[in-house]
Amino acid sequence: MKPLPEDLEKSVIGIVAEALSLDPREVKLHSSLMDDLGAESIDFIDIVFRLESEYDLIIPEQELWAGSMDIDANDPEAIERGVDDLRRKMPDFAWERFPGPVGKTNLPRLITVSTIVDYLRRRVDAAPAGAS
Repeated sequence: MKPLPEDLEKSVIGIVAEALSLDPREVKLHSSLMDDLGAESIDFIDIVFRLESEYDLIIPEQELWAGSMDIDANDPEAIERGVDDLRRKMPDFAWERFPGPVGKTNLPRLITVSTIVDYLRRRVDAAPAGAS
């Protein structure tokens, strides 16, 4: 894994904007890639590919979907705890989109530049020295 750039947020915004054919000024840290930026499942494949290429890492298929929550998506209580944590970390996110509890099927809607940045930082922190 390459060292992450000092301005990781700006780097990820650029990657997301390019993948979605958007002006980087349209991409905000807490914009839902699906709800606000129009990403579809094929776009997530492209974004993951671009992240892997840019940062020289492999992102397992379901890892990015968990974003910064690091939870078991099959455990409703774990999802609730993870979402509560995200609510504290991302007060600017449009939480009113979810009138009820956030379930497994809603997790992709929670992916933002911020959750991708958190994921990448967690990966770097968890990697043994010199590992990729």
